[in-house]
Amino acid sequence: MITFNVVKEQHGWAIRMDKRMMTPFWSRGLAIREANCLARAIRRHGERAEVIVEGAVPSEPLAETTDTISVAA
Repeated sequence: MITFNVVKEQHGWAIRMDKRMMTPFWSRGLAIREANCLARAIRRHGERAEVIVEGAVPSEPLAETTDTISVAA
């Protein structure tokens, strides 16, 4: 499984895969949106992917989506 972590950095937010930073973002919302886009693109190729947001409340939705692709656990 590929995991994209949205984490708080010194000057904003970032998406990390393993210990590598992929992209810096000014806002948490933009970082979450991009991480979800990356995960969707990977899922389209049959791979499992997840997005984990640092400091997220479990009941908080990561993003509203209109994806019709279902991911089996």
